[in-house]
Amino acid sequence: MTDCIVLDGLPLQVRSAGIGVYTEALVRHLAARHADTTFVLYGLAGPAARLLRNGPQHSLPVNVRRADSALYPLVMGYPLAGLPRLLPFRLRGDRAVLFHATNYAAPRTGRVPLVVTVHDLALVRFPELGTPALRRIVGLARPATAAARLVFADSESTARDLRDLFGVSPGKIRVVYPGCDAHLPAPTVEAARQRLGQRFGLAAPYLLHVGTLEPRKNLPRLLGAYARVRASGGDVPLLVLAGGRGWAAEAIERAVAALGLADAVRFTGAVEREDLAALYAAAELVVYPSLYEGFGLPVVEAMACGAPVVTSNVSSLPEVAGDAAVLVDPRDEAAIAAAITELLRDDRARAELRRRGLARARKFSWARCAEQTWTVYEEARRA
Repeated sequence: MTDCIVLDGLPLQVRSAGIGVYTEALVRHLAARHADTTFVLYGLAGPAARLLRNGPQHSLPVNVRRADSALYPLVMGYPLAGLPRLLPFRLRGDRAVLFHATNYAAPRTGRVPLVVTVHDLALVRFPELGTPALRRIVGLARPATAAARLVFADSESTARDLRDLFGVSPGKIRVVYPGCDAHLPAPTVEAARQRLGQRFGLAAPYLLHVGTLEPRKNLPRLLGAYARVRASGGDVPLLVLAGGRGWAAEAIERAVAALGLADAVRFTGAVEREDLAALYAAAELVVYPSLYEGFGLPVVEAMACGAPVVTSNVSSLPEVAGDAAVLVDPRDEAAIAAAITELLRDDRARAELRRRGLARARKFSWARCAEQTWTVYEEARRA
């Protein structure tokens, strides 16, 4: 009988932005590299599951299967209904050799080795950036990391937070960088513009932000900076905000109206992966001034598609961007505006960022992530 490794698959059901991308890409690459292993994604079934958005857009590999249960909140302790973690995960039936908690929370696994991924602890450092429910989910990482044999961190920045905020032993933490989306082949600029015209009626040059519309993404300051750029005169491209609505999205929409930007800002909503690649490839600039990130996947995706990037000089973002992006203080509207203005005026600087970004993005691959993850699995099983 083949080994069975179980992963928390809820992020695939709710499409939880970067964590959903991480979970799906990781399991696909693990399955491709280890065809003699069965991978089981555990998630939610029943009426609650039908309220969630769809799962993976493409079929999963033959050695990956789902095991959904209506008891999911009771097992994982997710605060979907304010329920505690009451039931142990039923691992014996699958003869699981390891459980990977991909999204902070973990079941009681008994003697089955547990590893957990902590993507970031932004809501522990800055609780005002999340709702009570989101803070509770991230808070579940504290007991999960205590119970786990080993803990994945998406970056050295998150590893520091694990040590400083949760007291996790450095010897227990393994930094494994996520990769760049395997479903994100960069089209040519001409092909991208043609697709965007058909899909969104988008023909003019534009600046781009990719991410859920929520406070952590710092969009009110981005809008303020963009208004400053427009006020300085000249021909300023549209600003495209690509991403699903998160909590407090209304504040972002109010800011657009208050700043008189209704005709200059375009909301696309959540976009398909192929459309996202086109949006990156045809952008004049990608501006990502997030207040805090454990990795910052849009930065790497943008670089992989040849887009010049402006991003923040805090948390993991300098670590991920290296010298391939312009770094700014995310709390300084004037600094964000100055970076945008200078790059729009300097074709050579944008071309240099494109060159550096393409090289930088190649350092982050899902194949490498899966290989390193498997090594940690084996280490956890031996511990």
